[in-house]
Amino acid sequence: MRFRGCLFISCLFLLIGSPALAFSKEKIALFYPEAKNPYRTIYEEIISGSEADSQVEIEKILLKKGFDADQIADELRSKQITKVIVLGRQGFKLAKQLPKEFHVVSGALPIRPNGVSGVSLRSDPQSLFAFLEQVAPTVKRVHVAYSERSSWIITIAKKAAVSLGIDLIHKKVANTAEAISFYNKTFEQARPKEDAIWLPLDKVSSHDKVTLPLILEKAWSKEVVVFSSKPSHAKRGALFSTYPDNVGLGKHLLKMVNELAARPEEKQFAALQSLQLAVNLRTAAHLGLKYSNEQQQNFKVTFPE
Repeated sequence: MRFRGCLFISCLFLLIGSPALAFSKEKIALFYPEAKNPYRTIYEEIISGSEADSQVEIEKILLKKGFDADQIADELRSKQITKVIVLGRQGFKLAKQLPKEFHVVSGALPIRPNGVSGVSLRSDPQSLFAFLEQVAPTVKRVHVAYSERSSWIITIAKKAAVSLGIDLIHKKVANTAEAISFYNKTFEQARPKEDAIWLPLDKVSSHDKVTLPLILEKAWSKEVVVFSSKPSHAKRGALFSTYPDNVGLGKHLLKMVNELAARPEEKQFAALQSLQLAVNLRTAAHLGLKYSNEQQQNFKVTFPE
């Protein structure tokens, strides 16, 4: 009986250790570029977000300049990996070169819809307008100038504005001079605390050295709210701006690549929904806006520091 018991236990261990029965996690390849700080830290945070799901194994691969896409495809096939996340400009180049057998999503880049699935670094308007309601609840109208490259984000913004009861006044411009003309007319008609100017990530309509100083100066004198999709603008005087929640972005990219694999015929693309809020308390005080301690705890960064 003792012999039979030992034999049973031995067989049990053999079965548990059998590759056929052992639990193996699904592998997803994540390519990231070589970078110095602060970009290296950003990529590390995105990667940590993608690794939050314990059911998958993220294989991190450093992507160097001059990579061979065919060689990478062969290596992925040998590892039986079909799901791929790519980060940065080098990653985006790889996404365009990998065969269609791979399900690829791109992140950590302000991309626009172009046939490659991914999450853009351009802030999601629905989230932006929700922040606006939170920090400047008296605003009824949002004015925005944009160039052709930003048309896709304005399409999303129109739907978001309707859902939140905001009147979105938008103007497509061909150059910075047209943008300045739009802003000047806006300030002539704007009502204090009821009108707001949104500065999207747009080099034509939201130029840091040309339009931003003009807008901030007039907004201060007219008591008009300015909010921005560019992180640094809150520090410079906008009421608030947003910047990426990198861990949240990593989670979103993982979710997206799984959805793409499940429905490969449907391209997956989204504006950045994982956002953190930076608020300029000096600007808020000038506008007569006050926030409770509980509200301020939800602000990731406040200025002046």
